[in-house]
Amino acid sequence: MSCYLRYMKDVLEEADLHPQDRKERKEVDLAIRRIVGKSEKDQCNMVWKEVKLWLAADQKKALLVENLKD
Repeated sequence: MSCYLRYMKDVLEEADLHPQDRKERKEVDLAIRRIVGKSEKDQCNMVWKEVKLWLAADQKKALLVENLKD
């Protein structure tokens, strides 16, 4: 399961996502991995490292939020 979702509450809120259980969190995790170009098999810390880069850049953060809305 994702080690980083708890740090993304603002992004998930902005995308109007409110994962309630393990299955929903896994779906969100897989969506984030696809968006940032990481595999389902990549370790969580490697995915989080890439996600942090996306969150630091305004355009990429906006793209992440938009893609999560879809």
